[in-house]
Amino acid sequence: MPGAPSSYEADVIIVGAGLSGLVAAREVMRAGREPLVLEASDRVGGRILTEEPLPGVFLELGAQWIGDTHHQMAALANELGIGLYPQFEEGETSYEFGGRVLRGEAFHRAHAQDLAEVDRVLRQLDAMAQTVTVTEPWLAPKADEWDRITVGHWYDAQGLSPTGRSLLEICTVGILAVPTVEVSLLGLLVNVVTCGVTADLLSESEGGAQTQRFVGGTGQIPQRLAAELGERVMLNSPVLTIDHGADSVTVTCRGGLMARGRQVVVALAPTLAGRIMYDPPLPGTRDQLTQRMPQASAHKAFAIYDEPFWRADGFNAQLISEIGPARMSNDSCMPEDTGGPGIILAFLEGENARVEGRWPAEQRQEALRAELARHFGPRAAAPELIVEGAWVDREWTRGCYNANPGPCGWIHFGHALATPIGPIKWAATETATRWSGYMEGAVDAGLRAAAEALADLP
Repeated sequence: MPGAPSSYEADVIIVGAGLSGLVAAREVMRAGREPLVLEASDRVGGRILTEEPLPGVFLELGAQWIGDTHHQMAALANELGIGLYPQFEEGETSYEFGGRVLRGEAFHRAHAQDLAEVDRVLRQLDAMAQTVTVTEPWLAPKADEWDRITVGHWYDAQGLSPTGRSLLEICTVGILAVPTVEVSLLGLLVNVVTCGVTADLLSESEGGAQTQRFVGGTGQIPQRLAAELGERVMLNSPVLTIDHGADSVTVTCRGGLMARGRQVVVALAPTLAGRIMYDPPLPGTRDQLTQRMPQASAHKAFAIYDEPFWRADGFNAQLISEIGPARMSNDSCMPEDTGGPGIILAFLEGENARVEGRWPAEQRQEALRAELARHFGPRAAAPELIVEGAWVDREWTRGCYNANPGPCGWIHFGHALATPIGPIKWAATETATRWSGYMEGAVDAGLRAAAEALADLP
């Protein structure tokens, strides 16, 4: 911003212009106080990123869906004038296990016992989650035991068949975007309890987490929030230091920009918040927490065709595969009444994102075309365009969708996740008590952090 002053003042400084930070800033402004948002990137949105590679074709490289119980996100979209449309689900899913590709009901008949085993384990997780409180999971009766074992090791001990075990791995990695051997059992239960039950997490049908999309793209939401805030949002301003006293903060950015305020909301994923220098230093438990909450690994690949041919063939474009490189996929077309091309979104998550995601693009896309053809026929091998996005390569996110502490992280350091430190408040979806890891959680965290900051203003 040539010629702009290098020093600013505000009541509440917000670090990060993702959904959580923008919601917090708007709450501060609506309360009659002055916010200032400092964003490291050259855009707003954080883990929301919509691109338009073809006219009228909006691809969600970041957050994409909301669910039927994401009431705050639905209300926000309505307030901002952004329509919703349902995720396409009609037709059968294609499964690839044990060297065979089976379609819908054929898979269910062949693997009825495997699916019953999976359902038994999910019901057991729901029962265990009922003993966990989302605000203080470390106080659960078996918190110590559950936080010392990984989800993967617990799954291994449940007497599952190879197919049942693979199904659970794929579905769980689809939520956490890390291998199950890297997340504690307590950590998974925290995810379950913030979202209701396992069915709410895993289902794309009624009640699930992926039932609706935004007409015109998710990216409109942060863009319209930022438009309301106007010049209170400053881009290309990576925060380097936060000096804090009892009721004041001074935030310094790369390039010399300085902002002074009474409160600061750090609306960043924990690991990114840990890269800022604080003076005086934060308590050791907070720093230890950020060292134990790495960002997850997710890679999206959109295959674009002239039309959604799979629908006429009775498919819903969903695959579940133990082979890969994508373990799951979805129909990602525009609203049916607008027409447009056919789009299949393939997910590489966890280990697949780390391994196949590092392959040369030509090799990875060749493998993806072959996989899509195995499931949806020869036409799927010839998309007109493939658009990919790897969050680990984005400088100011370094991963997606969320962050999960490893074993012993919750019992030793979880209490530091959202606890204010003087004038410093914490936001981002990881700190939410409802739908953590989702846009709904980002809104929840932003509202809570804003309320905390406003309550501590004179």
